[in-house]
Amino acid sequence: MPEILIINNAEPGITKFADPIIKIVQQTGNKAVFIEYADCQMINLKAFDGVILTGSPQGDDIVEHHLSYFRWLKTYNKPVLGICAGHHVTGYVYGATLLRSQEPESGDFEVEIVRTDSLLYNLPQKFTVRQMHNDSITLPNEFELLVTSNTCKNQLMKHKNKPLYTCQFHPEFYNHQLIRNFIMLCVN
Repeated sequence: MPEILIINNAEPGITKFADPIIKIVQQTGNKAVFIEYADCQMINLKAFDGVILTGSPQGDDIVEHHLSYFRWLKTYNKPVLGICAGHHVTGYVYGATLLRSQEPESGDFEVEIVRTDSLLYNLPQKFTVRQMHNDSITLPNEFELLVTSNTCKNQLMKHKNKPLYTCQFHPEFYNHQLIRNFIMLCVN
């Protein structure tokens, strides 16, 4: 059975972003393995078919604190999906600039696909997403923009040479298809 590793970016015991992701992974017939962010250096990441980095209620303030736990993202070549705080940390690992409170969004917002990709299969050109952030990131040089919005330019990006995706929004609330598409990338 394929295994997807869910790394919780929230502080230990806070699983409100991880729980819906675990449920979606299990609904696809795959095994979800859950760990806290501080434990990701003690686990064999290559043993998993893919990795999802969750959001965090303190997502806008964790980048520098969590950065040392995620340096492995530079050399990891299996599929990764970073969500909100996972988007920020991944971007920062790759040289993005953190835009402090320049593109805040809270609530439901419309985003638009600007480049097709298998991660976006069966999603309309424009769709509504759940947002919960004050900060955002610039697009790192090694990434291409897939989804944008009027409020926040970098909504979803993909590494140019490997299956590394991150999104500013929270697909675990409305956009389960995106997570299912990611899982398909992991198990194929």
